[in-house]
Amino acid sequence: MRSPRRLPSLTALRALEAVRETGSVTAAARRLSVSHSAVSHQIKYLEDWIGRPITVRRGRSVALTEAGESLARVVNDSFDAIRHEIDLLPLRFGRAVSISALPVIAEEVLMPRLPALQAAHPRLNVHISLAQTDRPKTPVPDVEIVFRQRDRTLPTDLAFLPGDAAPVCAPHFLAAAGGDPREAVRRGPLLRDEDSRMWPEWLSRAGPDWEAPEAPQAIYLEGSFLLQKAAELGIGIAICRRATIRRAVREGRLVELSDIVIDADWAYTLRVATAREIEPEVRLVTQWLRDVSQAEAGQAR
Repeated sequence: MRSPRRLPSLTALRALEAVRETGSVTAAARRLSVSHSAVSHQIKYLEDWIGRPITVRRGRSVALTEAGESLARVVNDSFDAIRHEIDLLPLRFGRAVSISALPVIAEEVLMPRLPALQAAHPRLNVHISLAQTDRPKTPVPDVEIVFRQRDRTLPTDLAFLPGDAAPVCAPHFLAAAGGDPREAVRRGPLLRDEDSRMWPEWLSRAGPDWEAPEAPQAIYLEGSFLLQKAAELGIGIAICRRATIRRAVREGRLVELSDIVIDADWAYTLRVATAREIEPEVRLVTQWLRDVSQAEAGQAR
């Protein structure tokens, strides 16, 4: 019985990736600078190792089976992750402090304040990356901004921004409803992301005066970034985190429809990688993020 952590030959996996990307054994051999038979041997080795065929002959060519295509895709994603990490090595050797944040936090909160950080610390190297989901990111960044329920945060997490949310839309969208927020909600469409509970929860809390139609038109978007941008474009009404829309509200791109909020028990928090918190550059960036948090809190008052 194979060990759960056992892997087939990396040479064979490279051959499989090349076959998938080039479309033939011959082209894969040219890419890898090996013979046709060498690639065929590696594919045969994989099939023996798996115990199932992963290729099928089509005339003179070879195509991947559904299982082979699935494995090749995973192999490609894994190798791409390795290649990406290798590309990042100069940044890591240059002692750049890495910050991972959701797109809406990066664009609305961090990026506008980055020039001030650069001006104050011209020798500081910072690498900001986007976390498309709330899942842990690999490799672990020096500082990660995560969105969690407050009672599920770690004792070492630092408060960054509150997570309370309220409905918003573009000013011209509200004007089209006669300036009446309740009428705007009744008309819709209601913009939603993967968190399907938000509109039902908000409408329940708001009460019967805000009751929406039984089956209001809904538009689904992936993630809070697209949700907010769709609201700014006047596509519909979205429930957005108030901490991420302050700039848009100040600039007149969005208007809040009510001071009734949900998710006061959620928050964005800072998570610093273990053993990195003592590094001077990481401490400097962490302090900058704390200052950003205080400035945002001041603007919210």
